[in-house]
Amino acid sequence: MTQGKKLVVVDKAFTCLVCGGDRFAQREVLLNTSGATFLGFDAFNQAADGAVCTACGFVHHFTGDAHYWLD
Repeated sequence: MTQGKKLVVVDKAFTCLVCGGDRFAQREVLLNTSGATFLGFDAFNQAADGAVCTACGFVHHFTGDAHYWLD
């Protein structure tokens, strides 16, 4: 069995936009803005829920609450 979690977005099973894989590693991803980085305020950038495809490694970003994870 492939490691990783399944992801549901807007009540539909999500698949990788590149390879069609359906298992993802979950990680937090910072959404850096050039202005905040330039001024040294990286800590104030928003974070997103990152879904890294376990098959191809492509990283999808999600914010808000329209997605949830299944083990």
